[in-house]
Amino acid sequence: MDEELKQPQPDQGGEELTAQDEAELSQALDLSLQVIHGEGKTGDEIAKLVLQTENVADGIGGAIATVLLIVSKKMQFSDDIKLILAQEIFMELTQSAVDAGALSEDEINDDFIDRTLSKAYTNYLSAKESMGELDPNELKLSVEQAEQEGEELGIIKKPTKQQPQQAPNQAQGLLSRIGGS
Repeated sequence: MDEELKQPQPDQGGEELTAQDEAELSQALDLSLQVIHGEGKTGDEIAKLVLQTENVADGIGGAIATVLLIVSKKMQFSDDIKLILAQEIFMELTQSAVDAGALSEDEINDDFIDRTLSKAYTNYLSAKESMGELDPNELKLSVEQAEQEGEELGIIKKPTKQQPQQAPNQAQGLLSRIGGS
């Protein structure tokens, strides 16, 4: 699996990575593998997150967030690279969990992936917020972009425009209670 991680992949939109993106991704992947498989406290902590949690999906999600935060402190890279890196970390940690016997390949399904990535995203945002590095406006924009992309891909249904409850109905109810109309 290590060989797969060293090969930069195109982004989710099918666009090829630029040479600079490939170099950043390659460097970030190398750092990630050092964090995950490194000797000493950091590697041990990542293994504990994955192997010693009640739910392996939650453990892998927490480990993804931790590895991303550590690598982000050592180097700067774009959000697009961060997304690809998170996917690669997910694959590496999942394979490690399978190899260690903590997870069977049969358990890796859409629900497992959704739960793991949701946990990773939640943990990552919580950590960024606690470090004072989370810009609420940037987060709102990110969520809006993700929702738009989800709608375009057919993953998320476009919300139907419903007329909001009109205040006069509430007012009429109030008026009827006090003896008005």
